[in-house]
Amino acid sequence: MIQKKKVFKLSNTLQNYAWGSKHALEKLYGINNPQSLPQAEMWMGAHPKAPSQAVLNSGETVALNQLIETEGALLLGEESILQFGKQLPYLFKILSASEPLSIQVHPDKKQAQKGFDRENRIGLAIDAPDRNYRDANHKPELIYAVTDFQAMNGFRPVSEILSLFAQIGSKQLMPLLHDLKEQQDPKGLKMFYQALMQSDEAWRKEVLSQTLMVARSSENAAFEMVKKLNHYYPMDMGILSPLLLNLITLKPGEAMFLEAGTLHAYLEGTGLEVMASSDNVLRGGLTPKHVDVPELLKTIIFSPKSGNDLIVTPQCVGHEKIYPVPVKDFCFSVISLSPEDTRIETKGAEILFCQKGEFFVDAEEGENFSLRSGESCFVSASSRIILGGAGEMMRIGCRF
Repeated sequence: MIQKKKVFKLSNTLQNYAWGSKHALEKLYGINNPQSLPQAEMWMGAHPKAPSQAVLNSGETVALNQLIETEGALLLGEESILQFGKQLPYLFKILSASEPLSIQVHPDKKQAQKGFDRENRIGLAIDAPDRNYRDANHKPELIYAVTDFQAMNGFRPVSEILSLFAQIGSKQLMPLLHDLKEQQDPKGLKMFYQALMQSDEAWRKEVLSQTLMVARSSENAAFEMVKKLNHYYPMDMGILSPLLLNLITLKPGEAMFLEAGTLHAYLEGTGLEVMASSDNVLRGGLTPKHVDVPELLKTIIFSPKSGNDLIVTPQCVGHEKIYPVPVKDFCFSVISLSPEDTRIETKGAEILFCQKGEFFVDAEEGENFSLRSGESCFVSASSRIILGGAGEMMRIGCRF
């Protein structure tokens, strides 16, 4: 019976977004791709857009969100339900990009609830292409690099922005740069970014043309990225983003946290992403999808950050590396397993993902199965399991 089972192997959904890699997931995890489709993301969790399927003892499957709806108290635990409601509060993904993703930002809870309610009132379908808010949740996130992973994350220090834009030598930009130099704070940065994003077509064309002229002869990494982005999205205002945002390359095993309101874009590479369970995205360029500049401007936090401040430093506890985040919706750690058995006790519901190697999962209720690289399982609250094998296991849960 379902209600006696507390540990489930998962079957997960792939998202074939155009920017995804056609080869990385097969190479890293043996995930077949017979149709050579872009495999952008694999979702693990209970988000209604693409819930994982829990494998029952009979071999049949049931959507994890449906299972939680009927057996929430057993699977999630009382404390989790009190804190987050009758839902899994996080979503876990493999993300593999061979092309840049859109310039984007995610809302905080207050804005997400307000926007979701507003779009519901006007009758906008959940899957409408011009919808901004597909749920009422915020979306802070952490990205962990599996391969070298390139991204833009948060505004550069204003001094760097001024220096980079000054190299363009554009008369159109001079008044904006003067104002930003006079007011080098979040308000001044917002006014500068707003002026760029709300400029007319002729102004944009002139500024972008001048920027590309400089980029073609520059060896500066930011201008090199401008050229690369223009290859995918010619004359899109988003190609100026490397001059505004920190360029980050995470090495395998490194991670960074992005709070709600952080303007960012993932550019290339494969990573593991954990976030609050939400699919809310407000885009600002580098995309054929819906762009809503006024809503975007309401969402962005215009506080500059140094690139060095973006990396999350893990804390080692025995064989487990914990990557601390300032939210309760999710937590993330990496367990390095040796041939000796490892025991895990859960407080809330967790997802275990086999990153490397192969493991045997043995639960106290009698469930047992193996997990190979790229496979995952759901472990209910207040469970005890034993992991045997060698390699790396990712552990995803929540805090309360």
